[in-house]
Amino acid sequence: MPVDPADSSSYFPMLLQSGDVCSNVVQQVKYTFVYNKAGEILNVMAAFLLGAIKNVMVPIQQEFQIMFLQENSQTTGLKYSGNPGYVLGRPLVAGTRTANGIVQFADPKGSLTTIQTSVDQDCLRGSSRRSPVLFGINTISGCTLKLSDGVNCSQVSEVILWALKGQSFPDHVASFGNSLPQNSLDWVPIQNQTISLGAQACSIPLSYHLEVKWTKYGALLNPQAQIVSIMETIITNTSSLAFITSPGGLLPVTSSVSFVDVSASATPGFKVPPTIDAKLPFDFFFPFV
Repeated sequence: MPVDPADSSSYFPMLLQSGDVCSNVVQQVKYTFVYNKAGEILNVMAAFLLGAIKNVMVPIQQEFQIMFLQENSQTTGLKYSGNPGYVLGRPLVAGTRTANGIVQFADPKGSLTTIQTSVDQDCLRGSSRRSPVLFGINTISGCTLKLSDGVNCSQVSEVILWALKGQSFPDHVASFGNSLPQNSLDWVPIQNQTISLGAQACSIPLSYHLEVKWTKYGALLNPQAQIVSIMETIITNTSSLAFITSPGGLLPVTSSVSFVDVSASATPGFKVPPTIDAKLPFDFFFPFV
């Protein structure tokens, strides 16, 4: 709610009598910019979340968010996942490369997602329930597909792959949380490898894994998370379709995501010592010399 500037003094941080608790500490700030169709900013609003902290909680982590809203519109623009580096727990920014550049997905269901854990764990029923891939969060999930006698191998393979990857699977991921679609060099392609331990007449994907490698970029005191590579690995069956299913005809498949920190160890640097370039007058040491 808006705060009267005359009463703003009551919102200043204040140390309580106990001496170990400070109240009215800013924990979250949200800025909202309202603009019109011409791109002119009409209004700016700021919302603050205040709370109390103990001295043992220092240093604290504050959260800042910026949202842009068009006038007379209920839709929001694309949200960043960091500025510039990715923030832990924010979705990976994904898109598809075209001849005109990167087309960024605005719908969370069309972004980089994995199977959402459900009660029934049916691959067909749960195909529409997806969870976005969150930066720094390792996940594992799965589902089961009930097969009948005489099923078509290619159709089964296509259905399982569709359930593991989703309908609209992107081919690029933004290296930073605020990478713009027009800067194609700031986007990392999703590489693919398929591991088959044996030549089978019916090749069925049994597991799908995404490995995201990231590094710390920038200053040592305030490093930013940057994605440097992403690899999808599909492991297929090593035996015939009849041997990999359970007695009830159920075929379990798994999907997983892992994040790997490939940052090189930081080495502190030191400034070059200054050089002395002093010029003395010719009679400086007179009459000793």
